[in-house]
Amino acid sequence: MGHDGVLNLFRKGGVLFDGALGTMFIAGGLEPGRPPEEWNRTNAPTVRGIHASYLEAGAHVVGTNTFGGTPWRLHSFSLGDDIGELNTAGVRLAREAVADFNRTRDRCTPCNTPAEGHATNKDTRWVALSLGPTGKFLPPVGNATEDEIRTEYTEQIESIRAGYDLVLIETMYDLKEAISGLETAKKLTNVPVAVTMTFNKNPRGYFTVMGNDAAGAIKSLDAAGADIVGANCSITSGEMIGLARVLRDNTARPLLCQPNAGQPDVKDGIPVYNQVPEEFAEDAARLFEIGINAVGGCCGTTPEFIRAVSNRLSPG
Repeated sequence: MGHDGVLNLFRKGGVLFDGALGTMFIAGGLEPGRPPEEWNRTNAPTVRGIHASYLEAGAHVVGTNTFGGTPWRLHSFSLGDDIGELNTAGVRLAREAVADFNRTRDRCTPCNTPAEGHATNKDTRWVALSLGPTGKFLPPVGNATEDEIRTEYTEQIESIRAGYDLVLIETMYDLKEAISGLETAKKLTNVPVAVTMTFNKNPRGYFTVMGNDAAGAIKSLDAAGADIVGANCSITSGEMIGLARVLRDNTARPLLCQPNAGQPDVKDGIPVYNQVPEEFAEDAARLFEIGINAVGGCCGTTPEFIRAVSNRLSPG
């Protein structure tokens, strides 16, 4: 399917993203403080298996384990020389999981033969290249320049050969950095680019920690050419419903929302999320009802959360 086709399907809505990778890595034994991208080399079967579990749960899109793969972040773990290997492997593992899933689905179940000539329930699945904040800060918090931010994203994107269907710039708390990433991705790739900001709720509405208000941020991303816009992280699925209404009122672009699994309790230094999948799925259904095109999960969500949402979309 061409890239225009992917974007058209987003416009139609009903797209289900995966849930958290970090939550799954921590449960699988990721050492606190170590970069998840390192697992693309040291625990590749585990990474591939997590992608597979989200696909089996009903996700249409899986995000790559490359969120923190900028040069600055990897250099901070003495992995700067491995940027190409780790990022490319992150994309490859997601693509392999999608390919394996499609091969399994594209068979006639009763006779276990290739589904050619048979009815098949195969659906299209996609890989989203996950890009997070660079790790550098623009003024007034830090001294990085927008050119430096663009260089970080340029080196990360150029370290990856191919294999993704869209770019997802996510968990962005600074609109200026988000736009720098967007402009870089549009320049270097020919796939749709999604940008999701992370907002907190206060008495005045929804704002990033840098003070960007939700309505203004989404309008700016729209004007800057983002193909898909939205919000992820920081807030619960219930709070995301109110934010989603603000976003929907301020853009005609396809919208993606990925809330957390409730507010965490911290136990032994690790956040523990207590929301149950059924409650999350109820909120996700409301997000679709008010016009959100794509829904997934962020911190604390697991394949069980995505399966619950999928079951709401396609009961039985």
